[in-house]
Amino acid sequence: MGKRQDWSVTACVFLFLSLASQIHCRSQTHFSNRLERSKQGDGSSGDTSFNVLRRVLSPKEKDLIKKLPGQPSGVSFRQYGGYVAVNETTGRFLYYYFVEAINPNKSTPLVIWFNGGPACSSLGGAFLELGPFRVHSDGKTLFRNPYSWNNEANVLFLESPVTTGFSYSNTPIDLEEFGNQGDKVTAEDNYMFLVNWLERFPEYKGREIYIAGQSYAGHYVPQLAQIILHRNKQTFINLQGILIGNPSLAALIQERFTYKFMLSHGLMSQQQMDNYNKFCMSEDLYDNDKCTLLTQKFVYTKTHLDTYNIYAPVCLNSTLRSKSKKCTTVMEVDPCSGDYMKAYLNRKKVQKAIHANTTKLPYEWTSCHDALSEVWSTDVKDVSMTPILHELMGEGVRVMIHNGDVDLEIPFPSTVAVLKTMNLTVVKEWRPWFTGGQLGGFAEDYKGNLTFVTVKGAGHSVPTDQPIHALNIFTSFIRNTPLPQTP
Repeated sequence: MGKRQDWSVTACVFLFLSLASQIHCRSQTHFSNRLERSKQGDGSSGDTSFNVLRRVLSPKEKDLIKKLPGQPSGVSFRQYGGYVAVNETTGRFLYYYFVEAINPNKSTPLVIWFNGGPACSSLGGAFLELGPFRVHSDGKTLFRNPYSWNNEANVLFLESPVTTGFSYSNTPIDLEEFGNQGDKVTAEDNYMFLVNWLERFPEYKGREIYIAGQSYAGHYVPQLAQIILHRNKQTFINLQGILIGNPSLAALIQERFTYKFMLSHGLMSQQQMDNYNKFCMSEDLYDNDKCTLLTQKFVYTKTHLDTYNIYAPVCLNSTLRSKSKKCTTVMEVDPCSGDYMKAYLNRKKVQKAIHANTTKLPYEWTSCHDALSEVWSTDVKDVSMTPILHELMGEGVRVMIHNGDVDLEIPFPSTVAVLKTMNLTVVKEWRPWFTGGQLGGFAEDYKGNLTFVTVKGAGHSVPTDQPIHALNIFTSFIRNTPLPQTP
C-alpha cells in the first residue's frame, strides 16, 4: 500500500510538470504570435497592447532607402530619400535624394547639387550625370557609375523649385506669379530646405559644405550661397565654395554667342552670319522679314542636333528593351538615356523605395516642369549673377566655373565673355590640364579664388559626356588642389 501511494505521488508530480511545461510552451507560442502580428501591423485590435514594443523611427531613419529596385550588388554606401518642408503655412515640400560617400569619415564634406532649367529635376544629375547609378535601357535595372562624385563627398540632390520633379505644394501655385519672383522664392526655399535638412542630419552641421550645379543653377547656386552668408550669424553653415558647370550667369551677354558658336563649328555659313548681323542686329539695316527667315533656318538646323552636345547622336528610338543592352558603360553615352530614367522613376516600386510621390501626385515625374520654366520671368532670367560672385569671393568663398567646349546652349566663349566683364586679375594664365595623360581642357585662375575650366569633348552636362574629367575637376575643387598640368 505504501509503495502504491509513493508511485501515485510520483506520477502526480510528473503529470503536474508535464502540464506546466505544455502551458508554458503554449503561452510562449501565443506571445510570439501576438508579437509577430504587432510587428507586421496586421490591424488586429488584440495587438494594441504590443504596439508599445515598436520603436518610433526618426525622420532620418524613415528616409533610409534599403535598396533601389534593380540596384547592382556590392553597394556599401547608404542612400536616403524623402521630403523636407520649406513652408509649413502653404505646405511646400521639396524632395531630396542623398548618397553618402563610399568611404566616409567625420570630415567628409557635403555637396548640394542643382540641375537648371529653370524647373529641371536634380534627379537628372543623380541618374544621368554624377550619381552612383545609371539606368539600363530596360528602364528597370541600374548599373554603377565608377566616376560618381560620392567617391569624394556626400552628395545631396535637391529637386527645386517647388513643383519640380517630386517636389510639391499642398496649396495651388499661380505659375505666372511664381515665375515673376522665381529666383527669390527658390533661393528662400532652398535655404529653408538646407536648414531643416541639417536638423534631420545633424552630423553634417559644421561640415565643409559646397554648392554645385549646372545651367540655370548659375542662378540657384550663387543666390543660395549669398543667403547662407547673410544669415550665418543666426544659423551657421560652413560654406566653403561653389562649383557651376555651363552656367547661365548673364543672359544678355551670353545669348549672342549662340550663332557665333554655330559659325565657328560649321553649322552655318559666313554669308548667313553676315546677313544675321545686317538684318537682325543692325539698327540701320534691320529687316524683320529677312531676320525671321534667317532665324527659322537656324532653328531648323538645331532640330537635327543635340544642342547640349553638338557632336553627340540624337535619340531616334526611345522604346524600352525587354533586356538591357550588353556591356553598357558610362563611357558610351546613350542618347535615349533620359527616357530610360523617366521610365524608371515613374515605376511605383521605385517611388515607394525612394519615399517619393507619397501624396499621389496627379501627374507623372518628368525631368523638367515645362509650364513653370516657360513663365519664368525674362526679367528674372536676365539678371546678372556677377555682383553676387564678387560678393562671395570677397567673403572668401572659392568659385570654380567649368564649361564643356561643344555645348551650343551655353557656349564656352559666352562664359569667357561674362568673366571678362568682371574685370578679374589673372594669377595663372590659360594653360592645359590633363586626366590620365589625356588633355582634359584648359584652365585659368583669377585673383579672389575663382578658376575657369574648359572641358574637351564635353557638352552641357560635363559629368555625362566626360565622367572621368568631371570627377577630376570635382576632386581638385573639393581638395583645393590644382588640376594636373602635365600628361
